[in-house]
Amino acid sequence: MKFLNAGCGTHYADGWVNTDVWQNENTKPDVKVEPGQPYPFEDDTFDAVFLGHVLEHIPWKEVPDFLYDMKRVAKPNAPFLVCGPDVFRTIDRYAQGQEQKHILMAALEHQDMNLQPGREHEWWDGAHHHWNCHNDRVAALLSGTGFTDIYDVFDVIPQSPQMKGWENNGIKWPIVGHWKWHFAILCKNTK
Repeated sequence: MKFLNAGCGTHYADGWVNTDVWQNENTKPDVKVEPGQPYPFEDDTFDAVFLGHVLEHIPWKEVPDFLYDMKRVAKPNAPFLVCGPDVFRTIDRYAQGQEQKHILMAALEHQDMNLQPGREHEWWDGAHHHWNCHNDRVAALLSGTGFTDIYDVFDVIPQSPQMKGWENNGIKWPIVGHWKWHFAILCKNTK
C-alpha cells in the first residue's frame, strides 16, 4: 500500500510519501512540490492521504483545485484524514481561559508571523495561514469537492499533545500530537 503525507513540514512520516513546497534543514520531504501545480504523481497512486495542518496554508481560492488534485492522485474510495486548527474551538477555549493568547493568535489567519513563544523572529517556510479554518467550513469544503462519508473524528482520536500516530482501519495516520483546539475529519475519495 502507498500513503501520501501532503504538506509534511517538519513532521516526516516513515512509510509515507512525504511532500512539501519547502525543503531545507528542517523540512525534508521525499518530493518537493510546486505551489499551485498538480502533484507529480499518476492518477490513482495512493491508498490513503493525510492532510495535517495543510489546507489553511493554501490561499482560499486555490483550495478546491488542490483537493481535486489530491482526489486525482488517490485511488477511488481511498480514506483521507484532514486535521488542522479550529478557530472557533480555539476562540471558545481562549474565552474560557483554557488557551494562551499565542495559541489563539496562531490559529487565526496570519500572513507572515511565527507566533510560537521564543520563535517570533523566525519565518515559517510558508506556514502562514491564508484563511480561518474550522471543522464546519472544512467539512463543507470537502463535501463541495465531492468527498463522501465525512465524519468528525475529533473525539475519536486520543487527545494528547504527545500522541504520535493514530491507527484506524489498519492505517497508522501520522498525526503529531492532538490538541483540544484542533479539528479532525475522516472522509472518502469518491470519483
